[in-house]
Amino acid sequence: MNLRDRRLRREVLVIVAIKLMLIAGLWWGFFRGSQVAVDESVAARHLSASPATENKFKQGEPHAQ
Repeated sequence: MNLRDRRLRREVLVIVAIKLMLIAGLWWGFFRGSQVAVDESVAARHLSASPATENKFKQGEPHAQ
């Protein structure tokens, strides 16, 4: 490896390390304490509910016939 390759590798590693620190900082600042309360009965009703609207389109490709 020549000097140019080593310098490029070092620059890329520094940039990746900075990006990871920024992502960790954003998570720590905004998402760390976030929690969602889950109610089993509400989740069961949501999963078993029928769709609000019917699909107007039939499956398949009608124009391909």
